[in-house]
Amino acid sequence: MNKKRGKQDQFEIIWVSRCRDVKSFGEYFTHMNWLALPPEEALGQRGQMLGELFKTKGIPHLVLLDEVGNVITYDARSKLPTDRSGIGFPWRNPLATLYVTLVPKSLRFMVKSQVDGIKGKVLGLLKKKK
Repeated sequence: MNKKRGKQDQFEIIWVSRCRDVKSFGEYFTHMNWLALPPEEALGQRGQMLGELFKTKGIPHLVLLDEVGNVITYDARSKLPTDRSGIGFPWRNPLATLYVTLVPKSLRFMVKSQVDGIKGKVLGLLKKKK
């Protein structure tokens, strides 16, 4: 996508492998030039948490995040075959595109931090009620 859009290092893949074991991870990883979460972490609690956070339903699963960590789409895997040329990449909602265009990155990051803090408090309260 970087080459197709005439940009460099604008898009990065970070692979979180939920393979059955470290050997399987090694077999796949030798064919990829992506950053990767170490297999011990991906197979453990951190990988489990990321799977839940990003609503992983199957393998492979591709989620796109923006530069401040907001989810662009949970469904990038199904968008790739229909837009191989990358014309619509990163397949962002038009309202989100407007927001990203008009609101500076620093302000978006501050808003995200506040929203994440509120979400954490609400989820904490919900867990206490159970």
